[in-house]
Amino acid sequence: MSLLAEIQTLTERLYGATGINCEDFLIGRERFRYLSRHEAHCRELSDLARVFFRVQQNRLYLGIYYSTAVVEALETNDPRRGLSEKNITAFCVFTEEINHAVHGALKFLEGGTMSAESFACDLELQSKIDLYFVLKYFLAHCNAGGRLERMDRLWIRYHLFECEEVSYQAAPLARRYGQALALGEKYTRFLDSVPPPERLQEIRRFRAFPYERKRRYIQMLP
Repeated sequence: MSLLAEIQTLTERLYGATGINCEDFLIGRERFRYLSRHEAHCRELSDLARVFFRVQQNRLYLGIYYSTAVVEALETNDPRRGLSEKNITAFCVFTEEINHAVHGALKFLEGGTMSAESFACDLELQSKIDLYFVLKYFLAHCNAGGRLERMDRLWIRYHLFECEEVSYQAAPLARRYGQALALGEKYTRFLDSVPPPERLQEIRRFRAFPYERKRRYIQMLP
């Protein structure tokens, strides 16, 4: 199984099947450039990777782009053999786009609106939460005994919540990514305190909330 398929499978086990194969929707550099012309604030968005959504005649069209730099970093240092400073950034970028694709497809199947800013905010928040557990899964898998060490959790939180820059000139981008970091950091701390048998139910219940309800829910957490 490819790394992309493995991450898609992990995500769909949590939230439900999309009925799509993300590998079928990979696009190249030229198509990426063309689609980026129609995207708001595209000049400030990273060109390392991107997911594109379009709904036309009640059909969802999807495109997933990865830069050569991301692909080469993961091919040289496969995350399934261990995560380190050499591949953590590329792995986060890679995983977040798959997460966006899965949640976007689920939203479409549920009849959700995919053009509003709240949709983009929801994808970013959900990807931070899910990526936290994907990173824990991969690190534990490579550790002796399959258990996380305390430093593993600190290392994950550092790379996931403390390293990312959100100094965008466009106010919607600054708000979108800033909220994802702050809310994601608080919610994952709360999830770590939830007893493991109850955690899956909590994650699925939370995912079904509209974005504004998610934001208020996290803000009310202790």
